[in-house]
Amino acid sequence: MLLSLFMMIALQPGPVDDLAAEGERLGRYSTLFAVCAPYYTVDLAVGQSLAEDFERRSTDAGWTADQRMSAYDRGRELERAEIGIIMNAEGVTPRQARRHLRQMLPRLQSRCQALAREVPGSIADVDAGDQRVDAMARGIR
Repeated sequence: MLLSLFMMIALQPGPVDDLAAEGERLGRYSTLFAVCAPYYTVDLAVGQSLAEDFERRSTDAGWTADQRMSAYDRGRELERAEIGIIMNAEGVTPRQARRHLRQMLPRLQSRCQALAREVPGSIADVDAGDQRVDAMARGIR
């Protein structure tokens, strides 16, 4: 009897599936704001506003801080994987690191451009940022 109750609880969907998807998207955006900032002029206030709005709406829907953090973390993982960010470079030779960076920079550039399209006002001058990423790529030997 108790086992069936636990199974029913475990199989129930999260509070709001749309909020889960939005939380993941905001986790992706938070990663993009961070990794684009060295090359692009990002407006962190835009990202903060999105996060505060999501926090308010998800709290109203009954979400806990742990549920929000879990959704954000899933999004961050997805974005790091899409760009190709390596969190643990132990054992990577300098040559491998340079090759990986050369391969990663075009994906980073593409994702920063996507952030600018998807979140109006997040990046002030995409062209200037693109030029900085291109210069960085040219400087890798």
